[in-house]
Amino acid sequence: MTAAPEPGPGPAFRFQVQPEFHEIPLGIDADPAAFDEQLRGFARDYWGDAEELDPLRRLMAALYGVTAQDLTAGGAVYQALGVFPIGGTADETEPPERYSRATLTVSVRELENPDPHVSAAGIAEVLDKSAESGEVQPIVLPAGPAVVHIAGTRAVWDLPAQSGDPCDPAGAADPAPAEGEQERFFVRIEVWLPFPDEDRLLLLCLSTPDTQDLFHYQAVLADIADTITFGDQAPTASADAATAKPAASPIAAY
Repeated sequence: MTAAPEPGPGPAFRFQVQPEFHEIPLGIDADPAAFDEQLRGFARDYWGDAEELDPLRRLMAALYGVTAQDLTAGGAVYQALGVFPIGGTADETEPPERYSRATLTVSVRELENPDPHVSAAGIAEVLDKSAESGEVQPIVLPAGPAVVHIAGTRAVWDLPAQSGDPCDPAGAADPAPAEGEQERFFVRIEVWLPFPDEDRLLLLCLSTPDTQDLFHYQAVLADIADTITFGDQAPTASADAATAKPAASPIAAY
């Protein structure tokens, strides 16, 4: 697991993510040259060093650079791409049947928050009445009262002839060229968690086009949410944590 603290001034929050997540640079507190180098490094780690893949590396770096500006303007402080093996065996004697991808985004938003319990109840009511209500469930995390929101999104785009799927630029999923109107469905799992004593809100969003892996990603986000701490307290584990049976997470149970 990798600790991910909140950058910048003010009381910190911390959480941990699985090693399958690879942090995407957001350029927070970085000068433009350093940010460009971070993006190039991320694209190189994803696509490798093969010379023929340089156009894909450049495209990925450019796209994530533009996306980072929008995300940070909306309060994002952390983003990571997760690549999870599905199937196979833990000892790797049997290879994974496939790989599943998801994006984790963590944001901080301003929120009038006189009491976290009241705030969480209000968030649940607003989400339940929104246009894309999805499924809404109040929960209690170790860090405090929160709300789980699960919703789906349909993305539609037009492709010219001989173009590939923009979500699969290498053509690995379907080597046949695609054209005309294309669509893809995404599932989004959110955890809305008011700060315990500030007028702020922590929002964790895990999005994936692999909708068949919803239950898998509920468990992934549940494990992350259970590690959140506020202030200077770092996530800790008890001495017998390796042998103790973990408590069921309210997200995973939902």
